Formats: sequence, structure tokens, C-alpha cells
Amino acid sequence: MIVQRRTFSATETYQWTSRTLSAARTALDEFGFNEIVPAILSSELEPGAFHSFGVLGNRIRPEYIELDGREPERQVQVTGKEAYYLPVSHNFEKQQATEFLDRVYCLAPCVRLLQEGEAASRKHLNTFFQMEIEWKTESMEDVFDTAQALLVRISNILLSVENGPSKLTSISKKHLEAIALGNYPRITFQEALQLVEASPERLSDLTFDEDQSLSLQFDRPFWIYNYPKGVRDAVYHENDQGNYDTYDLMLPFGYGELSTGGIRPKTGEAIIQQSLDNLGEAKASLTMGHAEWKRARKIQTAGFGIGFERLLRFVSGSTTVLDFVQPHDRGPNRTIPGMASV
Repeated sequence: MIVQRRTFSATETYQWTSRTLSAARTALDEFGFNEIVPAILSSELEPGAFHSFGVLGNRIRPEYIELDGREPERQVQVTGKEAYYLPVSHNFEKQQATEFLDRVYCLAPCVRLLQEGEAASRKHLNTFFQMEIEWKTESMEDVFDTAQALLVRISNILLSVENGPSKLTSISKKHLEAIALGNYPRITFQEALQLVEASPERLSDLTFDEDQSLSLQFDRPFWIYNYPKGVRDAVYHENDQGNYDTYDLMLPFGYGELSTGGIRPKTGEAIIQQSLDNLGEAKASLTMGHAEWKRARKIQTAGFGIGFERLLRFVSGSTTVLDFVQPHDRGPNRTIPGMASV
């Protein structure tokens, strides 16, 4: 049963956040990753993303008007000097950083307002953070091995008396030990559908219930890979089977998806084609900066983004990401049911 309300104290939230950030940075440093500073605003569209905008003023603050509320998606009207996309991920930015550094990561703030039904999932927030990790490679095997090694190292740091949180519950210890097991199984998307008794030919992603059901069948993290066209909402390398080299890292014990990533498209043309044909973007809405960069630099990378609050939820033994809405956060996460009393 997923708890529908926040249960951690402010002190527990801060302690787990601080220790886990420290462990992640230590592990990434040991594996030769360079921390970069994430961009907060961008003129570049992320194809397929549910974008929000940041509206800027100069000497005059942007003005907003509350509308009559008849349309759920049209509640306010904002007027300002400039508008930029707010990040849903930092997918393109971290790829472009590999022109100068072979292995990079950042703790990236992301904005993606909750979709229908997600407020009850206990895995979704309106604003959240991702550990965005990228490096020069085109090998899925390399990605799987590197991600596993990083997570095993993070887990072992948190399990140590010196570096871990002062109080490990039996549940948090069980979860950390599961990560530390290594040898994460790998299944195709088609095999995942079969394990939840869905049609293996289906072209839609796992539902929340299927995600949870599949996760309960494993005792350690596991990979799902080789997704068909139409399932994902970003651009990836198309393989010889006509599927896409994208993957999810799933947590066991019903916790579900932790991380998503993929091998990046190898050409600028592939980025544009997938944006139009797979993701349904209008040609007029596309921005061409990343496709042009790919054409000019021809740098091949792969990577993934770890949902930081989801990682915290699992390693701490919490049942809801609401426990990791920071006590000082006064943004839209405060409107999620279960946060009102905090």
C-alpha cells in the first residue's frame, strides 16, 4: 500500500538528502565524471516534452491575470519581456558539454506539472531534480555496467557507518543492500509486457499498476530496453531491429522506474525526423540548435537521468517522494495532496 501523505520530519528529509548527494558526488568523482552547472532557461525545445515557460521582465515585473477558470489548462495569462523554456530534463545541454569534457553530470532542476492521475502515484512531483549523467559512448553494455557500478558504490557509501545516515531502518538497509547486490537483470520491453501478462505487441508504455507489478517480481534493480516506436517521448538511436536503444532502470519491491536514458541519435537529421514523425512536433515549433550541433560535431554519447527524489524514496525506505519535497520549498509541490500540513 502506498502512503498518500508525507511522513518524514524536516530533519530526516535534510539528512537523507545531504548524505545521498554527498555519496552520489563521491561515486561520480571516483568514476571520472565532471560536475557541470545546469542551465535554468533555454531557447531550445525538448521534443516531446511537457514544457512550461519562464517569463522574464526587465525593470517591470511580468504581469499575470487570473482567468475565469473555465479551462483547466488556461488559468492565468502572463505578459512580460521575454519567455524561455523551463527544463523538463537537461538532455541536450549535457550532450553538448561532452564536446569539452568526456564524462559529465549535473544535478538538474526540472519542471513538469503533474499529469492526470500522477498525484496519487507517490513517484511524481511538479518540480524535481535529476542526476543527469552523460559520456562519450555508443555501447548499451557500457551504460548498463557503468550505471550499476555507480549505484553499487553509492549504496555502499550509505551503508557505511561513517558516511551513512545516522539511523538506517531495517527497510532502508534492505533497499540499500538490494542495490549493492549488482548483477542487475536485463529484459526487453517485449519481455516486460509478457511478465505483466500484457500483449507483447502493444505499443504503449507500462501503466502505473503494471510498473508496480513488474517491480514486485525482482529483488534488485533491473533494466528494460529495446523499446518500439511510439512508446517513448524523446529521441534515441534507432537500431537494426527498427526499435530504439533506450532503457529504464527499475527498482525492486514495487518502487518501479528510477532512471530513463538512451543512446543518442547519430545524426542531426535523425533528431529532426524523430521529432516530427515519432513525437508529433510541428515543424514550425522545432528549434534546430541541437540538430545543428550534432551535424557539425558528430559526437556520439549516451546517458541517463536518475530521479533524485525517487532514489531518496527508495534508499531511505520511504513510501512517497513527498518526503523529499524540501521544507524550504514553497513552489507548486505544495499543492500536491498530502503536503498541506507541512
